[in-house]
Amino acid sequence: MQLQISNLSKTYSNGVRALNEVSLCIPTGMFGLLGPNGAGKSSLMRTLATLQEADSGTAYLGDIDVLRDKQSLRQTLGYLPQDFGTYPDATPARLLEHFAILKGVETRNARKSIVNDLLDKTNLLNVQKRKLGGFSGGMLQRFGIAVALLGNPRLLIVDEPTAGLDPAERVKFLNLLSELGETSVVILSTHIVEDVAALCTRMAVIDKGSIRIEGDPLVFTKNLAGKIWQCVSEVDGPEPLPEGSVILSQKLLAGRTMLRVLCAKCPGSGYKSSEPSLEDVYFQTLHQYPSLDSI
Repeated sequence: MQLQISNLSKTYSNGVRALNEVSLCIPTGMFGLLGPNGAGKSSLMRTLATLQEADSGTAYLGDIDVLRDKQSLRQTLGYLPQDFGTYPDATPARLLEHFAILKGVETRNARKSIVNDLLDKTNLLNVQKRKLGGFSGGMLQRFGIAVALLGNPRLLIVDEPTAGLDPAERVKFLNLLSELGETSVVILSTHIVEDVAALCTRMAVIDKGSIRIEGDPLVFTKNLAGKIWQCVSEVDGPEPLPEGSVILSQKLLAGRTMLRVLCAKCPGSGYKSSEPSLEDVYFQTLHQYPSLDSI
């Protein structure tokens, strides 16, 4: 089973070109889609979830035509959007049972078993009779996750899924996604690089509607080995760097400035060689610095 996307394009009525001939081959397993806000991640997810039409291109999940055979796709789709609504007077157990009916689970005992399992997996079993209107943001996010998992989907799309979750909930949910990736195509759309580094065997970076890189995260980070340098300084701004070196990131660390620099050799005193991370790859790609193989 794989999801094959070819030359997918979408331009909104205001003239914004959200997707620019996007092509991806996504196999069974965890696939990370990274990109800044406004890069086109949500537009791609909504298109694949049959919530909006593409202007051109194709997408196939196995032999299912995603763009034309929407009903078949929806029967095997799990989708957690970044923002979703609920019925505030409904309880999670009752609403999940309703969704199970819509998914075709006919017997009451089967629905009860499925609902209890999902509530347990998302740590909502002890609040199953509480109204959703009284839930915190993190609890609502967990309920959305439970809805997305209903029906053991072959294609699971999750858009910024760990937003609002505390660290323990985040780890539990990511582990759950990893288990699902053993038998399903799971697309994790996020701007949190650590989530992709921890889970995904394949990834892509999208920016301004176009795919910048696609491949194995481990290969991308390996390509930067020996080329990442770090300096922690009391000085607010960096000293001049030699030609051919670029600053990938600059942030505060315990009140001091930490720089990570991409350079073929040590850029100066105070810099130490550092293990490359997927975040380094991400910033290198977004800023379109020299290719990974040319440095």
